Amino acid sequence: MDFSESIERAISNYFSQWLAQHFYLAWAIAHPLPSLMLLVVAIFTLSGLFKAIGRGFEQIWLFLLKTPFKLLQPIFRLMWSAIRRIFGYTNPSTSSLSAKPTQIPTAERIDRIIDRLHTLTHEQESLLRELSTIMSSSSVSSDTNAKSDTKYKKM
Repeated sequence: MDFSESIERAISNYFSQWLAQHFYLAWAIAHPLPSLMLLVVAIFTLSGLFKAIGRGFEQIWLFLLKTPFKLLQPIFRLMWSAIRRIFGYTNPSTSSLSAKPTQIPTAERIDRIIDRLHTLTHEQESLLRELSTIMSSSSVSSDTNAKSDTKYKKM
């Protein structure tokens, strides 16, 4: 007896015993329609597996390509802040009131806040005078006056 024949007999014997224990699967393999359904299920399962493996490789490559940039990002931030300091660039959206309190002495900061509040109070008074002159000079219906009165009373 040849070595390959003994391996072939062992495998076929094992497979026949396994099919004898799982007779529903043996029946499904022997009939065309269930075997076709099993083939379709196996194809979809393998397709999903291959897609998952592909997505895994894609994620690994993206991670490997992004990592050097993420590691160098703090260095670029330091360089950018040094360039800003050298050329004196300041962000125009920040105002003098939003400066950090540790940079300006407390007394000076309080004076600035009080000056700003006085300016805002004077501006509010001038706007209220202008509103009253507009309201008195124009012919506004009593309906609009009633609405504006209730609106200002809520404030």
